[in-house]
Amino acid sequence: MENAPLLSDEDVVNGICLQFVQMLKEEVSQQPELAIGRWRIESEWTGQTGSVSRIKKSQIGGDDLVRNFEVCMDQPHELCGGNAYASPQEHLIAAIAGCLIANFSAVCAQRRIELSLLKVNVSGTTDMRGLYDISSFTSAGFKDIRFELEVIGNASDEDLLDVFEYVKTISPNLSCFGNATPCVTELVISS
Repeated sequence: MENAPLLSDEDVVNGICLQFVQMLKEEVSQQPELAIGRWRIESEWTGQTGSVSRIKKSQIGGDDLVRNFEVCMDQPHELCGGNAYASPQEHLIAAIAGCLIANFSAVCAQRRIELSLLKVNVSGTTDMRGLYDISSFTSAGFKDIRFELEVIGNASDEDLLDVFEYVKTISPNLSCFGNATPCVTELVISS
């Protein structure tokens, strides 16, 4: 895939270059394998309940991506941690929220809906008894998750709701998680 053109030189909505999106769309329609993402991380324990994940070896469409990022995680003191970083559970729901934001803003851009606000509030409940090795513990998964998207854009409520419903079907992170845990989603349109 080609590199993105300079944003100042192109038709841009929500910071997304629509000419580049159209070019990618045409390439992927001819070669669907170009849309395949392979995401890889290496995670390492750093002591107590801490870890660091290094993102280095990802690919899109078979092309290696230069990705030199680290994500540090820890648990709060109440879960035997050092409280140095956000917990894995917080990273997980933050990753879903980030995926929803990325997809919502991109779909809006392609539909020429300009956004002035896009926020995702997330809450969820887990049962951490497994950490304490309690034999009656049955499930470590999230018991519920609630995603609330708040949006202001130059489109009708119906158009924003249409984008919202579509994004729920294409978000890889929500789909992955939502297939195992019921996810409650709601769109809040602010004025």
